[in-house]
Amino acid sequence: MAAIQDQIKDNYCWGCGADNLDGLQLKSEWDGEGATATWTPDPVHAAGPRHLVNGGIIATVLDCHGVCTAIADAYGREGREIGTDPEIWFATASMSVEYLRPTPLGAPLVLRSSVVERDERRMSVDCVLEAEGKERARARVDAVQVPAAWKHGGGR
Repeated sequence: MAAIQDQIKDNYCWGCGADNLDGLQLKSEWDGEGATATWTPDPVHAAGPRHLVNGGIIATVLDCHGVCTAIADAYGREGREIGTDPEIWFATASMSVEYLRPTPLGAPLVLRSSVVERDERRMSVDCVLEAEGKERARARVDAVQVPAAWKHGGGR
């Protein structure tokens, strides 16, 4: 199964864009109900203590995973393959992150998400980040659908 991010055209997001080779390259898989991703942070993603993941990096992967979940859900609700025309894009309208315990650096991080609320243009996605069998952080990502022109600077 191809990752959601690999099916989105011209995605240059630093966290999840397949087209941004300098980014985190997060890859989320959609199963029709929710999404799962596994990503392993490198030493450059450290917090002050070199054995823990920086909180901003944690927020980024939760954000990207949540928005990609919204995109995949929207395509699915229209009965279309991800990335088919007309393109469907979402952007983060708001996000809350709860850091539950330190996240170890170097351990694979497992992200799980599901849509918990939706209307015509907005979705709320709950995301969980786990490492070493423990929940490390949670997020609620509120995503809003934006026009495809948004990715090229339209609709600012």
